[in-house]
Amino acid sequence: MSYFDNIPLSVRIRTFIVTSAGFLLDGYDLNSISFAATIILKEFSLTTVKYGLLLAASLIGMIPGSIVFGWLSDKMGRSKIMGLDLFFFLVFGILTAISQNFVELFISRLLLGIGIGGDYPISSTLMSELSPSRSRGRYLTGSVAMYWVGVAISGIATLFLLPTGSYFWRYVFLIGALISVPIILLRLRLIESPRWLVSTGKANIKEINREIENKGVRGVVDLFKGKLLKITFFVTSVWFLFDVAAYGIGLYYPALLEEFAFPSKYEVVLGTLAIAAASVLGYIIAELLVDSLGRRVVLLVGLGFMTLLLYLGGIYKFTGGILVPYFMSFVALEQWAGAVTLFYPTELYPTPVRAIGQGFATAISRVGSVLGVFYFPILTKQMGFFNSLIMFGSVCLIAFIISILLSKETAKKPLEVTSEGVK
Repeated sequence: MSYFDNIPLSVRIRTFIVTSAGFLLDGYDLNSISFAATIILKEFSLTTVKYGLLLAASLIGMIPGSIVFGWLSDKMGRSKIMGLDLFFFLVFGILTAISQNFVELFISRLLLGIGIGGDYPISSTLMSELSPSRSRGRYLTGSVAMYWVGVAISGIATLFLLPTGSYFWRYVFLIGALISVPIILLRLRLIESPRWLVSTGKANIKEINREIENKGVRGVVDLFKGKLLKITFFVTSVWFLFDVAAYGIGLYYPALLEEFAFPSKYEVVLGTLAIAAASVLGYIIAELLVDSLGRRVVLLVGLGFMTLLLYLGGIYKFTGGILVPYFMSFVALEQWAGAVTLFYPTELYPTPVRAIGQGFATAISRVGSVLGVFYFPILTKQMGFFNSLIMFGSVCLIAFIISILLSKETAKKPLEVTSEGVK
């Protein structure tokens, strides 16, 4: 039995709850803006470009946030800065709620995104480094699944606050900001990663070998050398392509349901909740299989079905109520690929660059999500919604092919085995 198998279950569960809460807040916020934007569009008289920028603002902020906080996590430790990233979420979540024009709203959401982006490399790296090999996939997939729990909470909050009138979206964002307060306080008591402590020479644990943890890797530049360059290409390209499709469509579910299915705002909210429920179900199934079937199978099945469903939607042109089960099927399988692409870097990079590797991959993926979110409404105007689905299906197909060629199996193996050095 390894050192990590002996970490008390209570410590692992507490770490899981507190780290995964960051993904919950991310899901809450992005779903909130995806529905609120349909109202803000009219309230602030937004152009198509401003509408796309509003939805993409926090994703843009995640690009520098993930890199900076990932680098800080490798230098200062995982637990030391876990409250700082969500402080951005608290402050700029409140400022989002009281914004009076497009510029204020865009800047608030951009800076809020820095905190969300920073949480990705810190939370996933700490959870990966504290999890036992035999069940690490379950812990990591479960953490990512909290994103859709946040989406569901946002949908419920929106449903109950709609009767308050045009200010409802402000109350929804204010609630999200306040939810972060207890999470920030709980994060102050998290333990530090034993792997990071040994890697940096701050602790000696006989079961953890410093040389094996570090694998000769010294810093950020090593991400682009030797074997790590191949890993960097794989994790960034697949995650980038996945996010182009997943976010390009995902942030517009409320708008798409309103345009192609339901005239009622309440029906749109209920449809969005159903899609969120399907996502959680998809994650639950993935969580049960990710350690037994392995990362490679789960990733390929997810990307394969995303490709198939997007092509089918574009060819058969689904409209009306059938869009809800169609999107439910899509997001359920989407989560299989989404979970693996998100935590794969934490298993493939060695301890000295695990967080910055995860942060860099997150940043590149957010570039993909920004492109998808910003250009989706433009594409639908120029080539139509259904042709856009076919285009995104082709994007997923490319990710599928790259994964067949470059993905490696990491299930049930310790991080010192799954991670690579430069040589």
